[in-house]
Amino acid sequence: MRFATGGRTLERLAGSGGGDLEPRPPSRWRTVRAGPNPWRGGDEVADQEWLRSPAAGILREGLQQTLLFPVARAIARPRVFGAEDLMQVPQPAVIAPNHASDIDTPLILAALPRSWRNRTVVGAAADRFYRRRAYAITSGLWINTFPFGRGSDLRGLADAAELLRDGHNVLLYPQATRSAGQVDGFRSGVARLCLATGAPLVPVHVAGTALIMPASRGLTQRGRATVRFGRPLFAGPDETPDELMVRARAAITELGAGRPRR
Repeated sequence: MRFATGGRTLERLAGSGGGDLEPRPPSRWRTVRAGPNPWRGGDEVADQEWLRSPAAGILREGLQQTLLFPVARAIARPRVFGAEDLMQVPQPAVIAPNHASDIDTPLILAALPRSWRNRTVVGAAADRFYRRRAYAITSGLWINTFPFGRGSDLRGLADAAELLRDGHNVLLYPQATRSAGQVDGFRSGVARLCLATGAPLVPVHVAGTALIMPASRGLTQRGRATVRFGRPLFAGPDETPDELMVRARAAITELGAGRPRR
């Protein structure tokens, strides 16, 4: 006999009366989900490091050259300026473009010289591209991503710094999210990364993609995009992250205006 049922039987035998007893609690509580569990951490999938192996790199190059880049070029018909000057820039480096559309990354990677593209990893929003292992593998295979948290912690920057020390170029969007083609909302994380590692910052401006593939709307039309690479920026000895970010934003803005690169 179970203690709970035995106790109720003894109460009835003692003459307390079934009507005076408290209602029986439900034997099984129904769980109602009202949202994500706040106590559960680390919902994102871990970095798929195996996708940066030489074999995966060969497969990625084949997929990019036969499918990804031809489709991106057919949709956006990009014009590229300044990519040849990257051959004079020391690697590894931090590539810092403005961000307006999901098609920005394929266009930038396609515009890079092969010696740069093969060494470039892309910081992908962990809460978007690393929610499921299938998403992580797909993005890692096609554009060589690593998870980058958009929160206030420094884990993403630490991972990026480790990749730079391993010889990889790191492509990070200072705006952290897709804008409507505006060059604003820059964060200082990219500048902090350059100051911590001594890597040069390569400003990049991408134009026209906000109309081709707007944020959260997908492909809407064909168009003509422009990708402009600027001269590298090196942090000064006493420069702060905010000061370097101001210079980077100014350089990207000038590239967007089509001004000559100094």
